[in-house]
Amino acid sequence: MAAEKKHFVCVVCPVGCEIDVVHDGSKIISMEGNKCEKSEEFARQELIEPMRILTTTVRIQGSRWPVIPVRTDKPVPKRLFPRIMRQLRPIKLQAPVNMLDVVVRDVLHTGANVVATRTMPRE
Repeated sequence: MAAEKKHFVCVVCPVGCEIDVVHDGSKIISMEGNKCEKSEEFARQELIEPMRILTTTVRIQGSRWPVIPVRTDKPVPKRLFPRIMRQLRPIKLQAPVNMLDVVVRDVLHTGANVVATRTMPRE
């Protein structure tokens, strides 16, 4: 495979290193722009399997608002976002719900839980 160049902006810390990576598909040939080991690790992970925290909302009944914000409690593969969203779509929680209550445990066998990020009392 011919060498390919990719550009990343690291999101691990507020510095936001702009990293240019030249790789051949199986290994990194060169990396420029990273200012710390965390940004180097981020770029390597992006090449293998981009990971992100998924944030969205699910429906809730019996509360002041019709939806409640939720997120995964750790990063999940970005490629799974559409499948996770399909799994969350039919969910209707019943108030009250407390912040960090688990909405879905081990979503799609990723080891991550989907948790509420706000307390919603019953009204």
